[in-house]
Amino acid sequence: MVHRRPAFTLVELLVVIAIIGVLVALLLPAVQAAREAARRIQCSNNLKQICLALCSYESAYKVFPPGRVADDGGDITHVGTSGFVLILPQLEQQTIYEMFDFRNGPWCNASTSVWYNTTTGDAIGQRPTVYVCPSDESEPYSQNTLINTAYNTHGKKAATGSYAMVVGTIGAADGLSGAMKFDNTGVFFYISTMKANDVTDGLSETLFVGEVVEAHTQNSSNIWSRAVRELDSLRSTSNPPNTFPGEPIYMSNYGLKVNGAFASRHPGGVNFGFGDGHVAFLSENVNLDVYRALSTRDGNEVINGYDE
Repeated sequence: MVHRRPAFTLVELLVVIAIIGVLVALLLPAVQAAREAARRIQCSNNLKQICLALCSYESAYKVFPPGRVADDGGDITHVGTSGFVLILPQLEQQTIYEMFDFRNGPWCNASTSVWYNTTTGDAIGQRPTVYVCPSDESEPYSQNTLINTAYNTHGKKAATGSYAMVVGTIGAADGLSGAMKFDNTGVFFYISTMKANDVTDGLSETLFVGEVVEAHTQNSSNIWSRAVRELDSLRSTSNPPNTFPGEPIYMSNYGLKVNGAFASRHPGGVNFGFGDGHVAFLSENVNLDVYRALSTRDGNEVINGYDE
């Protein structure tokens, strides 16, 4: 007598495959959401470390670092180096910090400068992980290397970062102005340094650092070691959060569509670090007056509710 072994029919097999497909489709969004939640937490931790490093710098030197070391002058002491370089020791990045020779650039106008032929030229290519959000899709090196002779990388790779310091409210919507660079309403801008006591709105109510996207592109260059207004490492609250590169309101600075906005790849908003070290997720729909009030150091605004 012949015994037939039980087996799946083709129809049953197709039904099982369909069920598995439905389960995968149901689970995939949950898995993706969990991964994004983990990335957002890491981003928040990065911002917390950066803000605590800024506070540690202030504790050591009695001032916060400038957003940019110097102005647009012509010699090697007038450099576009960002405040992110100055806090490297506070972030346990002493090795990278020591690669920078501050007697000779980087990012200076001097025609006699040879910083790009020294370890400084290699330093701008370093990309500390604390300056990179895991959700950021930016490429590791900037395409924006030839804004003008002062900011030429001389063929060196310049690493991007996911974060920029908050200069205040004066930005792209105000057009080119000296106040944007030298006398903005926030804590970090060109040359000038602020003390904790200068932040009379309170450190817990003042934005210090926020997220940036498309950091490798022309219109949203964000080389972490370089500070250029409304572009590399220095941004304003002139535009709402999650105004993406090239979108209005922008100014045609450097021949680019520069809007100086903060933005992220986290759905619905942007992570910001505050002066006391805490981090908050600001909705992209946050009231614009509230958003701008958070970026001033001494506006005396009354702020009620801003994070999710």
